[in-house]
Amino acid sequence: MSERAAEDLAQQMREQLREAHEAHARYLSELEETAAGSRARRPKAGGGGAEDQRAAASEEGTTTPEQDPAMTVLTDVALPTASRVAVLRRLAASLSRRPEYIEALLGIVRDRDDDPAVRVEALRVLGSAAFQVARFTPYRQDYEDALHDLIDDPVPALREQAVSILAQEHDPVVQEALLAGLRGGRPLPVDREEAILLLAEDDHLDNLPWLRELYQSGSPDAREQAVRFMGSYPQARTTLEEILRDKSEASGVRQQSAASLRSLDPDRFEHVAKEVATDATDYPEIRVASLTALQHLGNPDRVRADSAFTSRVRELRADPSSPEVAEVAGDFLEQEPGT
Repeated sequence: MSERAAEDLAQQMREQLREAHEAHARYLSELEETAAGSRARRPKAGGGGAEDQRAAASEEGTTTPEQDPAMTVLTDVALPTASRVAVLRRLAASLSRRPEYIEALLGIVRDRDDDPAVRVEALRVLGSAAFQVARFTPYRQDYEDALHDLIDDPVPALREQAVSILAQEHDPVVQEALLAGLRGGRPLPVDREEAILLLAEDDHLDNLPWLRELYQSGSPDAREQAVRFMGSYPQARTTLEEILRDKSEASGVRQQSAASLRSLDPDRFEHVAKEVATDATDYPEIRVASLTALQHLGNPDRVRADSAFTSRVRELRADPSSPEVAEVAGDFLEQEPGT
């Protein structure tokens, strides 16, 4: 980059930073106006605790929660949803570091009478705050309790977000809820496909029957994910072999079955991949993927020690009917000593 181009880029970045600072300052000014209007509508305190807090804060040069514009707007349910959501989106980084806001967010999330959009955004901010492990420790149990409450919340977005967070942590409460729902003992908090995939995050559970169900009847993406998770279960080896050999199966599902089988049983994968790679009646992309996997992910010495297979690969290199396969066969043979 030339010196002039570097200076132009630096100037552009300074201009963007200045504009961002100005936009933030304008938002804070607007936020203060909104908060002032909110306070004016609220009943005046008759002295005592709140007045004493404001007086003490004034003397110390600090701000009480009720004087904080962001807190005022966030907790005023009479304000437009957009105003409250804006606080959560534009000030999320600072809110997630302050104890009084964590407590306020937990209260919003658990209040089923509050606006769903505000609750969803509040849960998102709490999720970000939870990554600050040490700072969030005092609120961890309350957060988990709130997530458990949300498993049966009437707002789908909240249920889905809570169930996903808990399932990733292998939470037994949500796992039991998902299993009970799949068995018909209670309503599922998420759709059936998602429930199976979330349970599959924990390979210590006996998820194989559910994964087989998903493979048989799920959407294309879900079927591929089911095959991916089957790679954690030795009992799925035969199923994975059948999928890899099934020429009527979608290419993505077959390639995922190859990856799962290779992870589960490398020797068996090598055997099946050789069959697929040299089958002239199979699809070129599957044959290419199988040969590439044998070349880069298998045991190269053992693969090349199979003289019958190596001889067949030489034939593939010379076969003009499938140039993609011929090219990969050539790459494979170039790595063979003495070829």
